[in-house]
Amino acid sequence: MQTTPRRAPRQQRSQASFERMIAAAEELLRERGNDDFTLQEVGKRGKVSIGSIYCRFDSKDDLIRAVQARVLEAVNAEQLQVIGEAEARAENLRQLVKLLVGGIADTLRRHAELMRPMMLRATSDPIVAAAGKKSYAEVADRVQDALLTHRDEIRQPDPERAVHSAYRVIYAAIARYLGFGSATGAAWEGDWEELKQDLGAMCAAFLLSAD
Repeated sequence: MQTTPRRAPRQQRSQASFERMIAAAEELLRERGNDDFTLQEVGKRGKVSIGSIYCRFDSKDDLIRAVQARVLEAVNAEQLQVIGEAEARAENLRQLVKLLVGGIADTLRRHAELMRPMMLRATSDPIVAAAGKKSYAEVADRVQDALLTHRDEIRQPDPERAVHSAYRVIYAAIARYLGFGSATGAAWEGDWEELKQDLGAMCAAFLLSAD
């Protein structure tokens, strides 16, 4: 699964050209909300020739996958930092859930303009879909590990199942609000701060209550 340029730039000038390609593709994805643009538009926006683009990428698909790889790397790095900070600050499970929900939600929102078209493309591009699933799983596993450090507070009979379900609900609610994937029609419904507060409260109540 190719998500990087087939010939990575080595010289400083080539690296600058490569960065302009990526930046131009990102700008177009943000503006259009989808990948409905051409490599000619990327070249014009990034002030690079179409030949230079084909020196780095076999196709527009490869360019978009390279953009996705960079976006997911940044998003995951921020989310993992949020998780670590939440673990350090939380004194109990309820506080941890609240911090995790707020931090992860705000991180995804900061990157939503690029995440949204990637999620849309994932419905037809199996390589983009696989990369997205891998990214999701990395964060999900880390969140669940963090929650299970408070295993003694979880009153559900199966703690592993409970934290797994809790994170799926958290992510699904945030993704729907941000219009990821097929949920574009539901984007921006309701109050963002209320969503974070209620989502944290509901998931904490679920974990802290007996079956």
